[in-house]
Amino acid sequence: MKKSLPTAFLSLLLFAGYLKAQPVLSLSPVITGLAAPMQVVNAGDSSGRVFIVQKGGIIRVFDKSFTSLGNFLTITGITTSGERGLLSLCFHPGYATNGLFYVYYTNASGDLELARYRVSNNPNVADPASKVILKTIPHPTNANHNGGELHFGPEGYLYLSTGDGGGSGDVPNNAQNTTVLLGKILRLAVDTSSVAPYYTVPANNPFGNEVFAYGLRNPFRWSFDRLNYDMWIGDVGQDSYEEVNHRKRDSTRSVNYGWRCYEGNNTFNTTGCGPVANYSFPVLTYPTPSPSGAVTGGTVYRGETYLALQGYYLATDFYTGRFFKIRYDSLAHTYDTSTQVITPTGISDFGETEEGELFATCLNNGTLYRIVSNGPVQYTFTGNGNWDVPANWMNGAIPPATLPASCAISIRPAAGGQCILNVQQTIPAGTRITVENDRHFSINGNLSVQIN
Repeated sequence: MKKSLPTAFLSLLLFAGYLKAQPVLSLSPVITGLAAPMQVVNAGDSSGRVFIVQKGGIIRVFDKSFTSLGNFLTITGITTSGERGLLSLCFHPGYATNGLFYVYYTNASGDLELARYRVSNNPNVADPASKVILKTIPHPTNANHNGGELHFGPEGYLYLSTGDGGGSGDVPNNAQNTTVLLGKILRLAVDTSSVAPYYTVPANNPFGNEVFAYGLRNPFRWSFDRLNYDMWIGDVGQDSYEEVNHRKRDSTRSVNYGWRCYEGNNTFNTTGCGPVANYSFPVLTYPTPSPSGAVTGGTVYRGETYLALQGYYLATDFYTGRFFKIRYDSLAHTYDTSTQVITPTGISDFGETEEGELFATCLNNGTLYRIVSNGPVQYTFTGNGNWDVPANWMNGAIPPATLPASCAISIRPAAGGQCILNVQQTIPAGTRITVENDRHFSINGNLSVQIN
């Protein structure tokens, strides 16, 4: 059947059987020539830009088409030997109006440092003179196990992961000592003070200091699920086990993740440790590969493009390229896990665009990759104007003239804009096309809808 349809709400049901299949992943390069990229983040300011954190201290900025807009900021006074360097960047939730962002790095003395900057009058360039230091955490003796990643939580507080101080076996037992800020998840209220140290300790932090959760060895990469703010932590193991921890949003405070009493699910050093009920154990462990292994914690995919991947948490092993795909069933409280090996190795971070699409930085080859899944794809119109303009579509992906079975199209023009179908488009049976409420869709070409 062939119809020309007026602007209206149109929805055809999508066959959902594909959700039962495990997604098969691949990596598609989008930016090359980076210098030791450590992290990819977005500003959450509706600009669509992505920011690449480089180990040596330079933050680069790219538009939504991954065209370089230059260097956003160069952070000086850092040390980059071993696991040291610029480790993380996080934009304030109100960045679009206040221009504030935060960085985490190892300073010239090797200590852990949290600093705040402000953007300049040029939105693609930060103001280096705006720097203020919120916190310097002593990290003596060792260069490794620095953590760490920054994220804002659901209540507007800033969270930071720190390593246990390095070396082997956490000899000082920093991770279990709640008066020490190493081996922890920290939480700071950064909107409460306009003078040094530019933050306060939230009243309901469990130990009266910055510590929010503890018992971690080297939580190099962790994330909040953007849908529900569940916390996922990849914690690098000692010699035997790597682990991934998951806690639901309402049960993340005051958690003891076990190190150094436990490595994974196994005892490591139980001197001074309490009963097993005191600890939260990982949802995934795997034997540390020989000769080297280190988990790179990831992110739950909440994007719209890859329908079979939605709801999966992704992590990987830095040295082997083994990817872990975990889907949490919140009703049954079970975890469905599968793995696959993907090259290259050396993935240092998983990060999201504003739309929730997943990307990964590769420290080894200086590349930013798009995470791609097999199975049905949703094409989303987010611009204004003609159907056949790539810039009007999320990720620049125009639907093929005949949409594959079980895929989908979502029409979501920019505010005040419209989507104009100016070419021939065929929607097979078993797919879906949706025009969202109060959005405009006009047909100047031919729309062919096939119905069973």
